[in-house]
Amino acid sequence: MLRGPLGNNSYKPRFSGHDTFPFRYQWLTKLSFYLKNEGAKKVKEFEQNKLDNIVNFGMGMNMVKSMRHWGIFTKVCDTNFELTNFGKQVFASEKSFDPYLENVSTLWLLHWALVSNPELTTWYYAFNYFESVAFDREKLTNDITSISKFSKWSGASENTIKRDVDCFIRTYTVSTKKGEITEDSLECPLAELNLISSEGTKNYFEFQRGPKPTLSLDVFEYALHDYWDKKTKTSEILTFEKIMYDFGSPGKVFLLDEKSLEFYLESLENKKNAIFRFAKGAGGLKQILKISDLQEKELLKKCYDRKVA
Repeated sequence: MLRGPLGNNSYKPRFSGHDTFPFRYQWLTKLSFYLKNEGAKKVKEFEQNKLDNIVNFGMGMNMVKSMRHWGIFTKVCDTNFELTNFGKQVFASEKSFDPYLENVSTLWLLHWALVSNPELTTWYYAFNYFESVAFDREKLTNDITSISKFSKWSGASENTIKRDVDCFIRTYTVSTKKGEITEDSLECPLAELNLISSEGTKNYFEFQRGPKPTLSLDVFEYALHDYWDKKTKTSEILTFEKIMYDFGSPGKVFLLDEKSLEFYLESLENKKNAIFRFAKGAGGLKQILKISDLQEKELLKKCYDRKVA
């Protein structure tokens, strides 16, 4: 029986909404600027006014729907098209932290938003459940299809899952044509994180578990704090194993190994005004203590070199 969020009897899978497009450079910027300047639109108005969408965004309706989907799942806006605090702080204006997606910390934060959320079924399953390091499209598709049949998920046809898996792979990999990287090879900015590598063919891939040189300590702290809030509002202690191996944990989402995770946890304790403490007890017991708290707004500020004016 499937454990964790995807094994819950009330779980509702999602394999669509992106219209087969990974989010692209400038999409979140365009959406954020539009929502800040024009205000939130009703869903029907946003989808049906095709001429306005072409004028405002320079893209057809399928891409506009996809942009809306990714805006919601990256937590840039909510389902009512209201900008979130994250969207306002990072994207919504020239004075925001990273309006043009030039900072790698933003990519890690977007990845965290996608993969720590069980609503995005293929993304969540691949990073949190999938046991193979090496895989191909067929393997991942078959695994999810088998689970959907066993769990009796509605609306989860094999073709739908296959398209979703394809979109997932394109989110994190660089495509090649005749072995060459072209201008269109990097469809989604998350491919820059090198979390999934293509091993010489378009169908064979590997998850890259281990150290993440571009994952800053501040982004890790933001993710750990977010994970802690999702898991418990009352406990002041979590085990090392929980943070390493739990569904939706920093260890799983960032594909860390134990040595890398321990490095981040030890480094957090040494930060000025630390909010976490890493304790090693007898018998190898390792625990993380939450000794203070910060609001998301303050944690986000720490992820960037400059402040919003």
